[in-house]
Amino acid sequence: MTKQTPHPQRLAPSSPPGSLLKRAFEVARSLKLRAVADHDPVYLAQIRALPCLKCGMDPCGEAAHIRRQSAALGKRGGIGKKPADKWALPLCAGCHRDDDDSQHKIGELAFWTRVGLNPLLICTRLYPKCGDLVAMRAIIFTAIAERESLSQIRDS
Repeated sequence: MTKQTPHPQRLAPSSPPGSLLKRAFEVARSLKLRAVADHDPVYLAQIRALPCLKCGMDPCGEAAHIRRQSAALGKRGGIGKKPADKWALPLCAGCHRDDDDSQHKIGELAFWTRVGLNPLLICTRLYPKCGDLVAMRAIIFTAIAERESLSQIRDS
């Protein structure tokens, strides 16, 4: 006959005391770091110092967050969730909120279609240059120049 043990046996060795708790704290810490990484006040200040993408007012004074999603660029969002600051572009108060044809009044998709620019593509060019205001201004001026040249081609 085999000897039976009164208690079930563990299949794996037990974890040291407190190790499961430490793992939970590590997950919570990584979530907090990601939440802070989405908010970058220094980058937003640099965006506000750039010229407006629509009218060219320099400095624009506002940062317009792009809510549009793109699987190709890895941009996801959700209802009621503010996009990360890396998806912000320079717009003046009139073009962003106040004018009759502003982004907030006609909608994001209609606004950027009228402007003739791809906002997500500009964001992907702009964010890696964070900290270099001269390079960021060059990206904005290039986008404005490309828009102007495309509109001249369409008009002719």
